[in-house]
Amino acid sequence: MLRYSPLYKDLRAIQAEGKLGHIVSIEASEHIEPYHGAFFMRDWRRYERYSGSFMLEKCCHDLDLYNGVIGARPERVASFGGRKSFIPSNDPAREGINDLELFHRKPSGWMGSDKVFDSDADIIDYQVAIVEYANGVGMNFHTNLNVPDQFRRFAIMGSRGMAEGDFVRGYLDVHEQLTGNKIVENKYAATELSQHYGADEQMAADILQSVRIGSDLPVSTLNALEAGILALAMDEARMKKAVIDLRPIWDRFDEALHARVA
Repeated sequence: MLRYSPLYKDLRAIQAEGKLGHIVSIEASEHIEPYHGAFFMRDWRRYERYSGSFMLEKCCHDLDLYNGVIGARPERVASFGGRKSFIPSNDPAREGINDLELFHRKPSGWMGSDKVFDSDADIIDYQVAIVEYANGVGMNFHTNLNVPDQFRRFAIMGSRGMAEGDFVRGYLDVHEQLTGNKIVENKYAATELSQHYGADEQMAADILQSVRIGSDLPVSTLNALEAGILALAMDEARMKKAVIDLRPIWDRFDEALHARVA
């Protein structure tokens, strides 16, 4: 859904104008506040057998954005992470702090639990990953579920400039290489309707337009599948403590995609 956000649309337009040149490397993150992290520890999403993983459930949106900017498939992935925040030794109740409304602010749903720091969750609460794409672009990605001043930002380094932005804090800055000047300084305000930085209402408008006149949408089912495969590869790399080569997976993916029905 984030491909519909005004910030991302502006970023892609700036990229298309050549202001960034060729993309070289990306630093990106999605960090959520403790109340939201606690929700994941209490909700059905705490079980990877239902959610796939936190990376797949929550961060696939971000991975899709940067796949789009890079314009190639991820080829090699390494990743590390685990649980270090939402564990019994970090429970504020152990220090006599009894006002724990923060960790129960967001209601849990199906299979919900009241347990936060002693949750039976098997998802991570922090993870880092590095990715090499087929066109040589490198990316590092970081997520954490216990960040008091949350942010969801990126720094995209190109041969002719750089773009830096944050969906939560609502800005997009672009600096050009030759002069160091800031040539774009956009600000974005939250909307009343959207929980995703203006993307929700834009998605609804774009889908209606597509149904009515057949206009293209900014994201396809294949884009979503490719982001999901990257998320799962990050988790495989984390669990196996290995670098995952995605080329055999893409070969199988393409074979299945182009197979003819008998």
